[in-house]
This record gives sequence, structure tokens and C-alpha cells, in this order.
Amino acid sequence: MKGLKIFCIGIITLGVLAIMLRMITIKIEPGQVGVVTANFTVGLVEDDYGPGFWWSVGPMHKWDVYDTTVQTLHMKRNQATSGNDQVEGPLVVRSRDGANVNVDLSIKYQIKAGEVWQLRKSQGAGDRYKAKVRNESVDVLRQALGTLFTEDFYKTNKRQETSNSMETALQRRFDPLHVKLVSILIRDISFDEAFEKRIKEKVLATQEVELNQKLTEAAEARGLTQKVEAETDAMVQIIEQEKEKTLITLNAENNKNVQAIEADYKKAVEQTRSDGDLYTSLKEAEGIELLRKAEADSQTLRRAALAVAGADNLVALEMAKSLQLGAMSVSTQAFNPIDVAEVLRKLGLKTEGNQ
Repeated sequence: MKGLKIFCIGIITLGVLAIMLRMITIKIEPGQVGVVTANFTVGLVEDDYGPGFWWSVGPMHKWDVYDTTVQTLHMKRNQATSGNDQVEGPLVVRSRDGANVNVDLSIKYQIKAGEVWQLRKSQGAGDRYKAKVRNESVDVLRQALGTLFTEDFYKTNKRQETSNSMETALQRRFDPLHVKLVSILIRDISFDEAFEKRIKEKVLATQEVELNQKLTEAAEARGLTQKVEAETDAMVQIIEQEKEKTLITLNAENNKNVQAIEADYKKAVEQTRSDGDLYTSLKEAEGIELLRKAEADSQTLRRAALAVAGADNLVALEMAKSLQLGAMSVSTQAFNPIDVAEVLRKLGLKTEGNQ
């Protein structure tokens, strides 16, 4: 029983200590940064305190907690709020040519990291800095957009160029406030109906003029293209003609060379043939001369042979061999064919009886 009592006293003591501890601490949530002022000692502590538990002892510590997430300032016709966003009516700007322009836009910004204590020191506690952010934004936007003519609001590239210049100028204004500009979003632009109608008609007329100009330029480009094509075709024809002319010249030169080569060939052939004929003639003459000499030598030998005994019979034999007798009739009254000696005498042969 005594142990249970001690246990209960311990639990109660721990609870009281926890409550007392919670009472002398502060919890900084994620997305928040705290700045503490140490009363009675150093005053504003030049440091940022991120998420977690920090000492906060009664009148000794005074804490200011800031939302360091991205904040949004809306200027639009539909003023429905969302979270902690600032919302007000659209920004009214007078254009360079005197028209009232209603601009729906959003400006996103946040406190610079590590500079929350400086914002607290220069701008004061709480959301006071947001009023200055709004005033600086309106001033910069009206100055920048006021340099545009009404038709410039319809030109995307012109709006983007102006938006970039506004971001640069507005960031310079935000630097002393220790605030970083995230972006400027222009959502919608409107004029009064009559003026907007005139502007649209003017813009459409300008666009139509530009369209006609582009069509004219396109037609000129087509004409130039056709001219280039025609010139190219002419150049191609000239090149083809030059090529044909060159080929004809080359063919003529080649034919001339071929004819010259053929003439040289024929000349060489004729010369060779002439030399051959001359050589043949010489050889034939030599052969005839040799033949004549052989015949002369033969006659000489023949005559020598006929000078010996019995040569007459040999001559008669040769004559008999050379005779080609057909059918012939012999008169038995002229000589006796049976008489061999008589027959021999008729043939011119000498016999022993008529020697």
C-alpha cells in the first residue's frame, strides 16, 4: 500500500514537472522560424530558431514566430481566399495611351533564410512586413505596366519581357525587407468593353496587315525561288551543252589520232609488204639464176654424156619414153615391123649392121 502511494506521488510529480516544463518552453513548428527577445539581458537575439522546443521563461523571453513558407499576394476580381494568402481586388493600371487596364495577378514571396531576425528588427513583429511587400509590389507593377500601350498587353512576348523587368525591379525593393521574390504570375488582363473592342479591332487589323505582308513576302520568296530554279535550269543546260561540245571535240581528236595511227599502221604494213615483195623477188631471181645455172650444167653434162659410145641409144630410149602414142596405123609397105633392125633404124638407133 505504501509502495502504491509512492508510485502515485511520483506520477503526479512528473506530470507537474512536465506541465511546468511546457510552460517555460515554446514549440516551433516545421515551416516556422522563431525570433526571441531576451528581456532584462541582451534584448533581441540575432539568430533564427528553427523547428523544435526552446526556452521561454515568463517575462524573460518574448518570442515572435514567422511563417517562412511561400506566401501569396493575390490581386484579382474573384476574392475567394485560400489559407493565409492575401487577397484584394485587381490591380488597376493606366496604360501609356491612357486606357484603364484591370490586371489579375499573383505575387509569390517568402522570408529569406537566415534573415528572419533581421526582418523582425527592421520591420517589427508579426505580419507588418506584408503591408510593405504589398505597397512595394503595387508601386513597381504600376510603373512597369504603365509603360505599355494597350495593344502591348495582347503581345505575349512583350508581356513576358515586362514581367521579367518587373521581377528584377521588385526584388531590388524586397531586399531591404529581407524578402525573396519567387514569381509574378499575370493571370488575366481586361479593359472596358467598348475600349477592348476597339483594341481588338486594331490588333486584328495590325495582324491582318502583318499577315498580308507575310503573304507578300512569301509570294516574293516563291518568285525568287522560281527565278533561282530557272537560272539553275539554264546553267544546267549550258553545262550540258559544254559537256556535249567537249565530248565532240574529244571524239574528233580521238578519231584524228585513230586515223593517224591507222595511217601509220597501213604505211608500216605497206612498207613491210614492199620489203617482203622485194625480198621475194630477189630470192626468186636468185632461184631462177640457180635454176638456169643448173639447167646449163645439166645440158653440159648431157652433151658430155651423149659424146660417149651408146649415147644415141639412150637418147632414143628417152624419146620413146616421152612419146604418148594413141591409136596409130603403120603401113607395112613402108617397112617391115617384124624386122627389128629396120624399126630401130627408123627410130634413129644404130645397129651393128649400119654402124
